[in-house]
Amino acid sequence: MGRVVQERMVLTVELGIYFINHLLDNALKSATQCGFINNDVLTRFRGFGGVRIEDDISVTADGVELLTCVPRTVEEIEAFMEDQTPKAFSPISSQKL
Repeated sequence: MGRVVQERMVLTVELGIYFINHLLDNALKSATQCGFINNDVLTRFRGFGGVRIEDDISVTADGVELLTCVPRTVEEIEAFMEDQTPKAFSPISSQKL
């Protein structure tokens, strides 16, 4: 972001990783990039696609407040997916990161 973050701003933080075969193939052929890739590990994820995590945050005087309320750990996600009841989300109150 090319601006100063100020108190009371609300931002979306978007982290993601995508496994795009033609880009990965080019990186593996590159002398400067291939050293950063463990091809044995990469092979397990080819065909996976990718994942993106989005968090909404509010900038406070002493940090940030996380506004996104979703399961985060493997255990929380599996429990969430196992439960078939309708779910409603509400923001986490004043969680400091």
